[in-house]
Amino acid sequence: MRHLVVQSLCSARPVLRPVATRFRGTRWQSQAAPRSLVTELQDRGLVESITGPEGQLSSLVSQQKITLYAGVDPTASSLHVGHLLPLMNLLHFYLNGHHAIGLVGKATASVGDPSGRTTERNSIEALRLRNQFSSLWTQIDKFFSSGTSYAISRGYNPENFGKRELVTNGDWLEGLGLVEFLSTVGRHVRVGQMLARESVKARMESAQGINYAEFTYQLLQSYDFWWLNKHKGCRLQVGGNDQYGNITAGIDLISRLRKSSGEAEGPSDTFDPAYGLTVPLLTTASGAKFGKSAGNAVWLDETLTSPFELYQYFVKLPDEVVEKHLKLFTLLPPPEISAAVAKHAEAPEMRSAQHLLAREVVTLIHGPQKAQRAQIQTQLLFPSPGAKHNFSADDIVDAFSGEMVDVPRNELVGEVAAKIMRRVAAVKSKSEAENVIRAGGVYWGLEGRRVEDTKAVVAQEWLLDGKVLVLRVGKGKFVVVRAV
Repeated sequence: MRHLVVQSLCSARPVLRPVATRFRGTRWQSQAAPRSLVTELQDRGLVESITGPEGQLSSLVSQQKITLYAGVDPTASSLHVGHLLPLMNLLHFYLNGHHAIGLVGKATASVGDPSGRTTERNSIEALRLRNQFSSLWTQIDKFFSSGTSYAISRGYNPENFGKRELVTNGDWLEGLGLVEFLSTVGRHVRVGQMLARESVKARMESAQGINYAEFTYQLLQSYDFWWLNKHKGCRLQVGGNDQYGNITAGIDLISRLRKSSGEAEGPSDTFDPAYGLTVPLLTTASGAKFGKSAGNAVWLDETLTSPFELYQYFVKLPDEVVEKHLKLFTLLPPPEISAAVAKHAEAPEMRSAQHLLAREVVTLIHGPQKAQRAQIQTQLLFPSPGAKHNFSADDIVDAFSGEMVDVPRNELVGEVAAKIMRRVAAVKSKSEAENVIRAGGVYWGLEGRRVEDTKAVVAQEWLLDGKVLVLRVGKGKFVVVRAV
């Protein structure tokens, strides 16, 4: 999560062997012996690489509950879809009994991490930083609360859940003096190793170069990992694929400080190695990273990207990625995902797998009610060929709350449809309404029954449950009229 797709990851990474897809978690189990949570995350595509000897982290997680963290700097007022990958890792660990920590980098945000960037990050004014910090803190807390409810609704057992916590590095960095920091951290770090990191080399070779604050960012992030390791027993940092360098720098610092004189004390009497787990970066079809600076962010804040727009993002994904995204962004077990994909293949024009994905994600982020509203709005505005709806009038009223037009019943039923279209601003004039009707572009009801005659009047049967008239004008304009 730090830039949420969290802290940096850049140098050479060990290649992980592919593992057969299967999900156990706390909800679904096969007849075979339980497998490590790490293996399950690999199956879901949530793991890009893992530090340390192959299988060591997986064995550790199988044998004991661990503490892990992922961090994000408040460089924007909202998280975006790309941040979901490290967050989903934290959520899976939490649901399986581990201690998941979300870190909001209040202190490091004003410095700027160069990882995954080609230009210098602008400094952040103090007031804006405070506002963005508060916003991200609230969002991550909401994600875990909503994620917990979502997991329970999908069959997870709350008795198996672990602990979740939010922290900020402002608590330990803002009071740390430069001399103390250099003596504690600086003398244990080799400049050659810092220069060798891919994120640093790429920026140094660019036309803009890299400033000193960005160059030393990896030290601050390393200190975060060390502090959490020392004070909270944190063994694992999760981060985006572009954060590998920063994560390994933190692992190295932990090792050096724990082994150095006076730094052996900690949460354990023995030296327990730290690990890094990187997640793949969510990119566009062109390979560009999602994010604020890239200008293509799909925000998790509903005031920036509404639940309907978030639903639209996922429902429009191409068929070739929908199974992958169902594994990444939902808690559905693979058997259900496989069944959904198979059903989708029978009638791909219905986009049933995409609708399932979109509803699950919006439920996870915004809750089931807003997911239902987004689904109803989508299926009404963009109906699939031959789709059958069983929505009630109350569903429609809820989905279009604040967007409906109220018309007295005695002025609606029996009135010429063209006049009603003008009255509710579906068209600019009665003549325009008649022209659209002649062109075959006006439909009523959920199943889209065409209005054939310019003199047609609104009949009682046009009203769903006798309460709501749904009119579609042209390809994408919907008007919901409530009889009052």
